[in-house]
Amino acid sequence: MIGPLSSQLNAIKWGEFRLGDLFEIEKTLSFNKDALTQGQDYDYITRTSQNQGVLQTTGFVNAENLNPPFTWSLGLLQMDFFYRKKSWYAGQFMRKITPKTEIENKINLRIAHYFTTLLNALKRPLLSVLVRDIDKTFREQKIQLPLKPNANAQTLEDIDFDFMEKFIAELEQCRLAELEAYLKATGLSDTTLSSDEENALNVFNNSGGGGVIPHAA
Repeated sequence: MIGPLSSQLNAIKWGEFRLGDLFEIEKTLSFNKDALTQGQDYDYITRTSQNQGVLQTTGFVNAENLNPPFTWSLGLLQMDFFYRKKSWYAGQFMRKITPKTEIENKINLRIAHYFTTLLNALKRPLLSVLVRDIDKTFREQKIQLPLKPNANAQTLEDIDFDFMEKFIAELEQCRLAELEAYLKATGLSDTTLSSDEENALNVFNNSGGGGVIPHAA
């Protein structure tokens, strides 16, 4: 990890939190691909690990099956968590992860990236249990989160969301600086990216910039 960022992590106070105190995990109503309609308003999410779990886009199908944005999808094949920025429909063997009311207004895109890294570090315990036990196992998992400098306890109010956002912002800047230095060194700094290359870069950025966040218990 980059030196200054590592120093920040070492200096921060940490608290341990159960996922069940932070998030709700719910089964999603599902339907097969043949139920989809023409359109790009919604994502159709399956348990695949590819393309952020998006099999394809769809138009409106029904209101009952529609999952809200700003939630995570969990595919039960590889136990991949993906943050959903738009409303989505689900295929089979999926879960929806929703921030609890106490923290939902604290989570923006950068903080979502932070949590996504922590959640995806929990693949091993989730893959080790039967599907019927996934919800219980998820709720029992613990992660460590930064605490405010003046925190004297480990409550949801004591979580330092500002630190999370600033940390991810600095990590993004470091990654962009590394990319720009590479392009300059290889003589590609004036190169126009193809649409596929731009999409790949967007996926990289949307996945949190490839950074490593410690303290996933």
